[in-house]
Amino acid sequence: MTYDHQNYMSYEMGWQLHSKAGNQKFQAHSYVDSLQAYRRAMALAELMLKTAKNERRHPEAIHAYVIACHNLADNLLKIEDTQAAEVTMQQAFDQVIDVMFSHQYSQCLRMEASKALKMVSLKAYEFYQHLGQPKQAQAVFQKAAEQAQRFFSTLQPQSLSA
Repeated sequence: MTYDHQNYMSYEMGWQLHSKAGNQKFQAHSYVDSLQAYRRAMALAELMLKTAKNERRHPEAIHAYVIACHNLADNLLKIEDTQAAEVTMQQAFDQVIDVMFSHQYSQCLRMEASKALKMVSLKAYEFYQHLGQPKQAQAVFQKAAEQAQRFFSTLQPQSLSA
């Protein structure tokens, strides 16, 4: 597969447009319309992340993916589809962990995933607190802390330079 900068840029531009449209509709309490926009943004974020993984470029794609998951999960909560919201939150968490520990991906992408873990775990914590599940919220934080510690313990000191 050859790298096509145009494709990634079109995915990113589409992701930004659909995310913004979703945010505007969400703020206007038009949750059915925002759901459609967030699902389109999610599909584009998945393409961005796939491209980042395959081409070993654009490590920021993991953040677009996590944001897309969060937006979609928030919208699903508003329409009271708690189960789908939880699945979406878990999907973001699992994807971040997978990227962090997969040596086939660029070191930059893996480091960005470790940064995204903080956002994912915080959002999941808030999600479970909102549902009145403090034990589950604490378990997410504990798992995130363990995964971060495991990840950083595997890094070689020279890999952090330059």
